[in-house]
Amino acid sequence: MSRAAWREWGVFGMMAGMALLLIGGDAGSQPATMDEFVTFSSATPQLPVRFEYPAGWQPEESAGSHERYAQVQVFGPASLEPRLRTYLVVRRVPPRAEGGRYGSLDEMVESYRATMQSGLHVDADRPVQVLGRTGRQLDISGDFRLSWETPGEIKSVPVKSQRIFVEQDGQFYELAWMATPEVADQVAAVFSRLLQTLTLVQ
Repeated sequence: MSRAAWREWGVFGMMAGMALLLIGGDAGSQPATMDEFVTFSSATPQLPVRFEYPAGWQPEESAGSHERYAQVQVFGPASLEPRLRTYLVVRRVPPRAEGGRYGSLDEMVESYRATMQSGLHVDADRPVQVLGRTGRQLDISGDFRLSWETPGEIKSVPVKSQRIFVEQDGQFYELAWMATPEVADQVAAVFSRLLQTLTLVQ
């Protein structure tokens, strides 16, 4: 399956409240160190963000066609199973008054929780400081189910994830990562660097 096809599937998954981020292989498929970081700056005014990510990872921007949002997915190195890719997500969603889907941040969070795959569960729902505002962080784990090569064949992948929702300047932001347990700590460290360097570009 092409990267473009996976990207469209991932967007659908996020809209439905399913986990977006998949990772395959083991820690050896990831960069040996995270010493080198580069800066991402969006090329579109719909996603006015800047943050750091590991050199060698590939950012790709996209926007919703049926629902208003703008996002960047930062793809990690190809895993040992090419169909599964590591990536981080930063997504911006306008409020309902501006054509978006949600009237409040809590509505956005509860919509996600209500539409999670049954194999996933929220281990913690807690406040977090992002962009100088208090948002909500969901710690998630469980088995993520995805369609495989043969029609009707389903593969379950154990995962861990964090998903953060925060409102800034009347806009809703969703920040997330997901990984297999073997590399979760490494991907979480990359996500922490993203959060520490995340700024809005005016």
